Amino acid sequence: MIEMKDHKGDTLNDVKDDARTRLFSGSLFGLFQTLFMAFAMIIPAMYFSSLNISIVVYAFLLSIGDVFSFAMKPVIGHLTDRHGERRYLMAGGFVFFFSLFLIGQTSDVLAITALKIAGGVASALVFVTIIIYSLRKVGQDKPDRKVGFFSGVSNLGWTFGLLIPGLFMDAFGIKPAFYLIFVVGAVWVLLMLRFAKKYESKVSVRPSFSYMKKIPAYIIYKSMDLAMFSAFLFFFVRYALQTLGLSRSVVSMIVVVEVILFAASVFLVGRISNKKLRKYWVPFCILFHLLGATAMVFATSMVHYYLVAIFIGIAGGFIDIWIYSNVSEKFEQHEKGKVIGTLGWSYDLATIFGAQIPIIFVALGLGTFTALYVFPLVMLVTYLFARRR
Repeated sequence: MIEMKDHKGDTLNDVKDDARTRLFSGSLFGLFQTLFMAFAMIIPAMYFSSLNISIVVYAFLLSIGDVFSFAMKPVIGHLTDRHGERRYLMAGGFVFFFSLFLIGQTSDVLAITALKIAGGVASALVFVTIIIYSLRKVGQDKPDRKVGFFSGVSNLGWTFGLLIPGLFMDAFGIKPAFYLIFVVGAVWVLLMLRFAKKYESKVSVRPSFSYMKKIPAYIIYKSMDLAMFSAFLFFFVRYALQTLGLSRSVVSMIVVVEVILFAASVFLVGRISNKKLRKYWVPFCILFHLLGATAMVFATSMVHYYLVAIFIGIAGGFIDIWIYSNVSEKFEQHEKGKVIGTLGWSYDLATIFGAQIPIIFVALGLGTFTALYVFPLVMLVTYLFARRR
C-alpha cells in the first residue's frame, strides 16, 4: 500500500492527526480561556459594584483594556503565521490571569485601570491565538462540524466561569475569588506548556492586507452579536444587584443559561450545517437577537430575564458557525492567523459598544436596555447591504 504524502513529505495521516490533536487540545485550552473571560467579566463587575463607583467609571473600567488590544490582534495573527502559536499561548495566558488576580488586591482606580489594560490585552491576544491554533488546519472537509465541536466545547468554560463566581462569592466573599483565579490560572498555563503543539509554516509569510477586503461583514456580525451579550451581561448584572436586589448566585444562573444555550446552539448547528443551509444562519441570528431585546425591554418577571438569556445564546451559535466555517473554506493555513487575528477586533468592538452604547441611551433618556435593539439592527443593515452586492 502506497502512503500518500504532501509536498513537504508529511503523510496525509500525519496531517489529519495533527489537525485532530490541535482541535481537541485547542478545545481544552479554549474551555479554560472562556472560563477566565467569564471570571474577568463577572468578578471585576461585582467587585467594581462593591466599590460604589459611578456608572461612567464602571463602563470605562469594563472596556478600557479592549481599546489597547485592538491594534495588536492582526499583529499577533501574523506572528503566529510565521512562528506558530505555542509561545504566545503561554505568555498571554500568564499575563491574563495574573493581572486579573492583582485587580482584587487594590481599590485604587488608576492601578485597576493599568491592570485592566494589561489583562485585557493579554486576554484578547490569547483568545484569538487559541482559535488560530485550533482551526488553522481545518479545511473544506466538514468545517461546520469541526467549528461546532471546538466552539461547543471551548464555550462550556463560560458556564463554569459565570456560575462558580456567584456561588463562591456568596459563600466566601469577593476577595477570595481572586485567589481562585490564581490557582486555576496556573493550572491552565501548565496544560498549555505540556500539550500545545508547534507549528512550522511551509511557505514564506509576508505582511499583506489583501485579505482585509474579504472580512468586514464578518467583523460587523460578530461585533454586534457579542455586543448584545456584553451589554446584557454588564448592565443586567448591575441592574439585578442594585435595583432588583437579586443575589449574586441568582444573577450568575441567569447569565449561565445564556452560555449553556450558546454552547448547545453552536454544537447542534455545526452538526446540521452545510454550504446550502449556511445562508440561513445570519437571518436566524438577527431574529433571535431581536426577540432577546424585546423580552428585556418589556420584562416584568424573572421568566422574562431567562428568555432574554435563551434568545441571545441561541443567536450566537448561528453566527459562529457561519463565520468560522466560511473562514476555514476560503483561506489558506498560512494566512489564517492574520485573518482570525483581525476578526478578533470583533471582541474589542463588542466590549466597547456593549459598554458605551447603553450609556449613550441613558444620557438621551431612552433607557439602558432599549440600546439592545441597536445591535441586531446593525446586523440587519449589513446583511441587506451584503446581499445587494
